[in-house]
Amino acid sequence: MSGGSVSHQIPINVGQGATSEIAQVIAAAIGRVHDAWRSADADERAGRLSEVCAEDVTYANPLAASTGVRALAELITRLAGEYPGYLPFRTSGLDVHHDTACYSWAMRDRRGQTALAGIEFVRFTPVGQLAAIVSFFGQPPNLTYTYRT
Repeated sequence: MSGGSVSHQIPINVGQGATSEIAQVIAAAIGRVHDAWRSADADERAGRLSEVCAEDVTYANPLAASTGVRALAELITRLAGEYPGYLPFRTSGLDVHHDTACYSWAMRDRRGQTALAGIEFVRFTPVGQLAAIVSFFGQPPNLTYTYRT
C-alpha cells in the first residue's frame, strides 16, 4: 500500500426550502460537533460547539437530553466517558430541506469497530447554526404484517 491519502465527497440531497450553500454549512457544523468529542475537556468542547450551535441548542437521545451549549458540552463529556475510545462518525450523506437535515451515524473505535449507531436529525437557523439535535439509536423497527385467509 502506498503512502497516499484518502478523501471522500459527502453526498447531499437538497430539497425545498434549502440551498446547496446552507447544506454545506450544515455538513461542516455537524463535523464540528463530532470534532468536539475529541476535545480534552468540557470547556474546550463548549468553545468548539459555540462556533456552530445556537446558544440555546437542544440535544436529545433515548437516554439523555440537554439545553444550551455548556450543557451539551458536559453531556458529551459524560457520554465520551461511557464510550472510551469511541468517536462519532457520520456514515451517510445528508438529506436537507427547509430547516432540517438527517443522516446516519456510528460510534467507532480506531479499528473501525462500531459500538452504537443510529439516525440523527438536526434543525438549524437561517444562518446555519444548529438549533436542535435529536439522535435515535439503531434503525426504526420494521413493520410486521400478518395475513389471514
